[in-house]
Parts: sequence; C-alpha cells; structure tokens
Amino acid sequence: MIARTLSAIAALAAASCAEAQTTRAGKSEFYLAPTFTASRNYTFEGGSTAHSDTGTGLTLGFAHHFDEKKSLGVETAWGSTDYRATVQPGAGNTNLAGNINATMQTWTVRFVGTYNFLAENLTPFVTGGLGWTYIDTNIPTGLPQNVCWYYPWYGSSCASFVPTQTSTNFSYNAGAGVRMEIGNGFVRALVNEQWADVGGSYGSTSWTQYRIDLGIKF
Repeated sequence: MIARTLSAIAALAAASCAEAQTTRAGKSEFYLAPTFTASRNYTFEGGSTAHSDTGTGLTLGFAHHFDEKKSLGVETAWGSTDYRATVQPGAGNTNLAGNINATMQTWTVRFVGTYNFLAENLTPFVTGGLGWTYIDTNIPTGLPQNVCWYYPWYGSSCASFVPTQTSTNFSYNAGAGVRMEIGNGFVRALVNEQWADVGGSYGSTSWTQYRIDLGIKF
C-alpha cells in the first residue's frame, strides 16, 4: 500500500505544472493521518507469548516550518489492535496456561522534529520525536464497579465499568518518507517506528506504523 502511494505521489509530481520551489518556509500546517500498525509477535519472561493483529488508528498533528527544510510540531495519536496472548503459570502454580483475546488501545502525545532534504515541492524527509504513550490492555484487574457523577445540565448519572490493566510510558519514534505539496495542501507517506519503555523485565518494545498524512498549510 505504501509503495503504491509513493508511486502515485511521484507520478503526480512528474505531471504537475507547479513550480518546484516550495512555499512552506515560515508557514504552519495541520494534518490528519490514517495510521496502520503492523502485526508482530511478543515473548515475555516465563514463556508467556502474545500476537497482535494489524491495527488501525488516527494521528492529528500541527507543525511550524522555520525554513524550507526544518520544522517542529506536536502530534496526538490513537490506535486500536486486537491481540491474542497465552499466559504461563508461575513457579509452583499448578494451573494450566490461560488464553486471552482482547483489544489493546494506545494514546500517544509527542513532540516531533522533521527535516526535509530538498527545498522543493517533492522531497524525501526524516522525522523523530519524544513523548508519552498510554496503553490500555483491556485485561480486567477487578470486579465491575458502579460510579455516579453529576452532569451540569441533566444532573446525576450512574454507570458500571470494569477496571483494566493500564500504563503510561515514555515513548519515542523515528520515521522516513516522501512529501508532495500541491498549492496550500500536501500529502506525506511515511514509515514510522515507535518505541515505548514498558518497564519490568521486558524493558522497551516497538511497533512499526504506516501513515498517509493529508494536510494544509497556512
């Protein structure tokens, strides 16, 4: 999919009659990006394993270009991935291994820097960032609980929820791709690798993401 997108951008650039010189210097931009996370396998301490399916998500970003090549910005990203895990019993536990089927959701806020190699409408680029990632495994950690609160307009409301295993982790990312500008709009196709420090015996983990950014300059 990414290869076809890059080919389409290259073809559009070749057919474009616009000037090659970019106008992004000194401008800001917003962009929205459908995000696809590659599936992968995990192995943990004690022999427990997990397999995550291909995930989907959405990234929203803002950036400012200091010149034709350098920009800084901030991104918020959401992702959802189905996974299957096999949990092995600990030492002295005679229970059999257990299986878990659930959906993991992630929310990320990060600050990013981007370097465009060419001061032109069509350019390759690299990007990297630092931030935090909140992970909800949707694995229950307790019994259902009832919670009530007061809304400003229609008063008291109550609902039931199940507490789940969550964590907030330091994360960082690096990516590369191609950018094509058309007037005040632009398209970027990139491959992004994100790492999160989940702590414990596992340490850091990473996942590969494919993005298509659709944006506007102003």
